Amino acid sequence: MTASKAVKDYTGREFVIEREFAAPRELVFQAWTDPKLLLHWWGPKGFTNPVCDWDVRPGGRIHVVMRAPNGTDYPMGGEFREIKAPERLMFTAGALDGQGKLLFEFLHDARFTERNGKTLLTLRSQVIMTTAEANKYIGGFEAGMTQSLERLAEVLAALADGPLVVERVFDAPVALVWRALTTPAEMKEWYFDIPGFKAEPGCQFGFVVEHEGFQYDHRCIVTTVVPGKKLVHTWRYAGHAGDSLVTFELFAEGEQTRLRLTHEGLDTFPRQACFARKNFFGGWTHLIGASLAEYLEKNQAAGSGTADREIVITRVFDAPRELVWEAWTNPEHIIHWYGPQGFTTTIEVMDVRPGGVWKHVMHGPDGTDYPNHSVFEEVVKPERIVFAHGGGKPGGTEATFQSTWTFEAVSSGRTRVTIRMVFPTAAMRDTIAKEYGAVEGGNQTLARLAEFLAR
Repeated sequence: MTASKAVKDYTGREFVIEREFAAPRELVFQAWTDPKLLLHWWGPKGFTNPVCDWDVRPGGRIHVVMRAPNGTDYPMGGEFREIKAPERLMFTAGALDGQGKLLFEFLHDARFTERNGKTLLTLRSQVIMTTAEANKYIGGFEAGMTQSLERLAEVLAALADGPLVVERVFDAPVALVWRALTTPAEMKEWYFDIPGFKAEPGCQFGFVVEHEGFQYDHRCIVTTVVPGKKLVHTWRYAGHAGDSLVTFELFAEGEQTRLRLTHEGLDTFPRQACFARKNFFGGWTHLIGASLAEYLEKNQAAGSGTADREIVITRVFDAPRELVWEAWTNPEHIIHWYGPQGFTTTIEVMDVRPGGVWKHVMHGPDGTDYPNHSVFEEVVKPERIVFAHGGGKPGGTEATFQSTWTFEAVSSGRTRVTIRMVFPTAAMRDTIAKEYGAVEGGNQTLARLAEFLAR
């Protein structure tokens, strides 16, 4: 980079940035010229590009809206001057004010040099027009562009041969992210509508997505489930050759969660444009980096105000807290009281620890079976049990919610039990309350617990 001027008039100032990428020149050039790829890396870290018009031809228009993590939009305009694929790209670009006028303008000259399978990018960026209010933006150009190129390196790595890997860190606990990945009602909000999905090995599920006139009929089978940590399933398309594997892995980082998605076997699909690697990258980046991130952010924000989507039931028992805890956590006891009046329960597995699975079938008086699958998220003896619940009757609405049972010693030999069920939406709460009689069923369950404790 050239020496800095003593004044803040950046006119004529030239920035020179060089970076080598471990990718062939044609791929690097494509990442600079294909708007579907460029929108994933243009801008500093944390920025997105909800608008990315990038018409790569002499005189072609540039209009990009960069959105900062705080939601502020920064529109940019320009045009292409010269294109010599895959060697050179010259274009102008600059920030726009509220009236669409340029605050400043750069002339960018990007050169791509091949080096034994790698690519050296030399970017010369000269300020050809500026205004007084633009200094704060131009002063941060080099740092911002350097971050953009770091993001470009990540995109190129994902587009290279081998497994496709996408990682994101979310401001949400692992339990919340896991529910979003495995609960059909929540998956529908950010992913796809898969009502038959269950986080169980052997579960077969499918869904159809239509895009640009092509129908993608997905057929998948769950192969591995480690609650709260890992979900693996196959991924193929009906009527087409090829079979791949998708792995979701979760890592707790304090109050945050790092999600790593790995999609293996993309090279087994037909060599058709619709199965191009860049399409998988764009799809997963959007789903994980945008759709899931927005859903989790919304869910977190609503976490402190869930009254409109929760059911709360309380009862005081004439029994010490330790005894009530034992009645809940011992499979030999819980089968005698869990469920509404007239119900019986068969337990397949009950591993009462964080990450442990609880699978049981409730048998109604009319002979209807209600299979349930839950994962324990918190177990604090003898105070609190939290689990993610999924279940319902065949053909009925999937009852998915987070259930928290608290055990409070209110006096010598007496215990207050509070059940708090939080549903993904208020509509889901109302549906479950009506279809399954959740409130009355909860009260009857606690009444049966009282009778069992008395015995």
